[in-house]
Amino acid sequence: MMTEKAWNEADWFDQSSAHRRVLEFLTLDIQNSQEWVQQLLDKIEALDTGKICEWTRSGNSYYLIFSPQTVTIENLLVEGEPIETIALSEFKQAVLRWQSDLENSVSDLRNI
Repeated sequence: MMTEKAWNEADWFDQSSAHRRVLEFLTLDIQNSQEWVQQLLDKIEALDTGKICEWTRSGNSYYLIFSPQTVTIENLLVEGEPIETIALSEFKQAVLRWQSDLENSVSDLRNI
């Protein structure tokens, strides 16, 4: 079992309400799906390289609009909660850390 996260989620969470929303999205909509994480990274790469200029993703809890500079996150469950925006680069950083945590969790389970 992992005793320590590879990154400090509390520090990330405390940075802003947009940062909190990213973690909530990863926790509630992406969960432990490495396939969904890879989809996010593929779309971010396509935005970074200009292959696409916008992408949307609707999950169970959140609706996201990706552009080359930002990600806008809307809560689908809580009416009236403000829409948050975060830099695409920061969103990518969170997804990469989430991916690393998932890979470490799978590795830990194999070692039991």
